[in-house]
Amino acid sequence: MKERLYSTHIALLVFMIQTGVAALSLSRKAAVYFGTNGWLSILILGCVAAINIVLISIVNRMGNGMSVFEIMEKSIPRFIVIPIYLVLSAYLAAIGCLVGKQYIHIFQLIAFPTASPLMLQGCFDLLVLFLVTKGIYNISKAATVFSFLILWMVFLLFAFSNDFEFERMTPFVFKGGRDMLVGAVDMFAAFVGYELILFVIPYADRSKKWMRSVQIGNLMSTLTYFSFVFISFGFFSLEQLKILIYPLLDMLAYIQLPFVERLENMLFSFLLFTVVVTSTMYTWSAGEAVHHVFPKANRNIMALFIVFITFLLSILPDTLYELELWLKILSYGEVAFSFAFPIFLILLLLIQGRMGVKSRV
Repeated sequence: MKERLYSTHIALLVFMIQTGVAALSLSRKAAVYFGTNGWLSILILGCVAAINIVLISIVNRMGNGMSVFEIMEKSIPRFIVIPIYLVLSAYLAAIGCLVGKQYIHIFQLIAFPTASPLMLQGCFDLLVLFLVTKGIYNISKAATVFSFLILWMVFLLFAFSNDFEFERMTPFVFKGGRDMLVGAVDMFAAFVGYELILFVIPYADRSKKWMRSVQIGNLMSTLTYFSFVFISFGFFSLEQLKILIYPLLDMLAYIQLPFVERLENMLFSFLLFTVVVTSTMYTWSAGEAVHHVFPKANRNIMALFIVFITFLLSILPDTLYELELWLKILSYGEVAFSFAFPIFLILLLLIQGRMGVKSRV
């Protein structure tokens, strides 16, 4: 009997994929793009993500547990679908690579300025490789364990209660912002990642109720983002938020203990667990696409090849600004992909359903 992913594992896996380095700058983006009470935008974007997950659940229900690759291969000739798989795998691997590189770059700047970025990136990629080669079931179990090392950080919000002021919120909603539509897309990039659950469908519990766990994972991410952004709007003024690069790091630096210096460095280190899971899932999804191009190839060798290529790719962006520009462009494409791909699969399933009815007649 094949092992299956169950609800708890899936919910925490989605939470770990979504939550990451993007949380550091989310407060600044909410202040710049939405202005006063920009924290409300987090709830709106969380609802948009929930609607998108409904599309994924429709794919799961209509396909009756079929993988996305089976759905496409039933309607699209193989000579067309193979280039699609290769482009998809390259795109997903690039996102996973840059997400990891962004964390390594920031971690180097605040903790190890003299360390070699290639050495840090190499160690990070080894962690990703070890997880990818263990398969999706062990990845989900690792994500479950790692999530408990992240969730406790929410309780750090109580440390800001004495300096939180509701007067900083003002009675105005979305005043002083700009380019809200562009900002919404930019901020929504912090929520994406749940679309990778499309590749997990064949490995999940046959019960169609497991898609509720995806919604629970998204809800956990939304509430986590909302908590940090809401507190930051009452902790900093609006103008301060607009100029701070990583407001969450500045908030963590406010927490002081008599026996620990630079506590924010230690707390930032805990984000390594969620970034590793995120990068691993993108790499694993890329490997799934490559496997359907070369079905007889060894999965571990393919994983090693993908990680090696992404390691070489990570060398190209030299500065954090250039890296985040690359990641921003790719994240815009991912936002479009997260909506377009489920709709595309639904259309294919509708066509297959009509052709099936005609064949029976």
